[in-house]
Amino acid sequence: MQTTMLDAVSEVLSVAFFVYDRNDELIYASRLIRNYIPVPPQYLTPGTRLRDYLGALYDTGWRGVAAGGNSDTAQSREEWIAEHISAHWRERSEVQQCDGQNRWTRLTKRRLPSGHGICVITDITDQKKREEQWRADMERVQLTEEILDNLPQPVFVQDRNLGMVAVNKAFCGFMDIPPESVLGGALAGAFPDEIAGKLTGVTRHVLETGTASAMAVDLPAAPSGFRRVVLRSQRVGKPGRYFIVTSFADAVGAASEGTATTTTAATVYTPLLRQKDPAPAEIRAVHLGRKALLVTKDTDFETKSLKTLQKLGFDCCCVRDAVEQEAFLSVARSVGVVIDLIVVDTEMDVKCLEVADDYDIGTITLDGFQLDTELAFMIMEKLAGLEPPAMADDWEINTGEVEHGGRHLHAPAPLVLVAEDNDINQIVFSQILEGLGYDYRIAADGEAVVRLCRELRPDIVLMDVTLPLLNGFEACRRIREEERGTGRTTPVIGVLVQAFERDRDECFAAGMNDVILKPLSPDAVEAVLERVAPQLKGASAG
Repeated sequence: MQTTMLDAVSEVLSVAFFVYDRNDELIYASRLIRNYIPVPPQYLTPGTRLRDYLGALYDTGWRGVAAGGNSDTAQSREEWIAEHISAHWRERSEVQQCDGQNRWTRLTKRRLPSGHGICVITDITDQKKREEQWRADMERVQLTEEILDNLPQPVFVQDRNLGMVAVNKAFCGFMDIPPESVLGGALAGAFPDEIAGKLTGVTRHVLETGTASAMAVDLPAAPSGFRRVVLRSQRVGKPGRYFIVTSFADAVGAASEGTATTTTAATVYTPLLRQKDPAPAEIRAVHLGRKALLVTKDTDFETKSLKTLQKLGFDCCCVRDAVEQEAFLSVARSVGVVIDLIVVDTEMDVKCLEVADDYDIGTITLDGFQLDTELAFMIMEKLAGLEPPAMADDWEINTGEVEHGGRHLHAPAPLVLVAEDNDINQIVFSQILEGLGYDYRIAADGEAVVRLCRELRPDIVLMDVTLPLLNGFEACRRIREEERGTGRTTPVIGVLVQAFERDRDECFAAGMNDVILKPLSPDAVEAVLERVAPQLKGASAG
């Protein structure tokens, strides 16, 4: 009865222990002891001498390595046994050891006033891993601080609450403030109120959207006057642990009228457009000979966008809704006019993106906030690497062989079917896939994705699991049922909001091939597409 109770206690506490009397003979050894001590069972029976048990332990080669890293394998058998018997006779003794399988154990020994001894063995492998992780994290923190302090440009870091959590020496020197005066506080502790308010809006937008941003500001500079700098902010980290990193760059000369003009638009705009200065007047026009269509109902949005587009050398005009957009593009195609880009206000209906997709024309979507800081940069990123067409005084009529939107015929890009009901996420998917060179269609509910998969036979499906009418799990099961016996298996990637193991398991149980987590990024989407369907990579590049 007592033995059964002791075994139960050992298992409940997840510890192994054995007890020996004043004559050093074993009285009891719990069943869990065999998980830690590799000796034959006869050496764990009552009446076994402690010396015999230790000798058998030595013979198995189980010496252990102490926490300090010293192994006692160099000792002779008798020396080793004598040392451990001595340890068992101390009133208190504790040692941490690592076996040959990287498992760490703690041996805690007590000698009671009655002469009875107890040895408790605990698995501390997880604790050791946490300690190692903590040490590694501390080393990374120290390394990060050293790297920040050795950067020539000022840098500061904010947490998800927009509190200042790190600054480097260059920042403190530039702002002429000690680090303790700003760490743990808000931007107002380091910047003038007007700049702090504007910068707070920028960094909050970066935190919420993940879109890198920049702004030009005039900061007080010694001995008097101001110095114009560009503050570039970007989001780093993982969901729930995001940080905003902002660095300073000197804007002097970047937007000056004396900047040398080169033959390639990319080099002209690189130092200037990456500032994303909200003052459109500072953008120097390099006529690219391209044509853009703006889709918005907001007259202020229209005015600002057209001004920026025209300064970038675009011929452009504006339509108010998807109906006007469809009519305009139809006429343009009928006369062979090439529309290079469509800029869509995020306040517009998603139908505007579908119309652009039908005509196979690249789109940029942005809100009023991004309009001031991002439009020029986004356009140049979109058109990077493209050779400007021949100059023309008016809309050029293209008599060559063209397809949708006036683009030249080429091998069809892989088709990705996106199952997503959220308008904003649809826009994100469309921007990412277009940038990666994939064609795509969007289905807003589970019934639609099953139907479109049957009709379009896409190369791959990105499946949000929280769809209306039919959730993503059930939609995938329906797709697999319809494909049964056809010899076709469409790769399906589950799109999850959080990395719960049960959701991953349900995705694979429904027949999905892989999963990806929101918020989405081009790198993550490209990686999972290449992982699930590597044969599509070359086709998308065409």
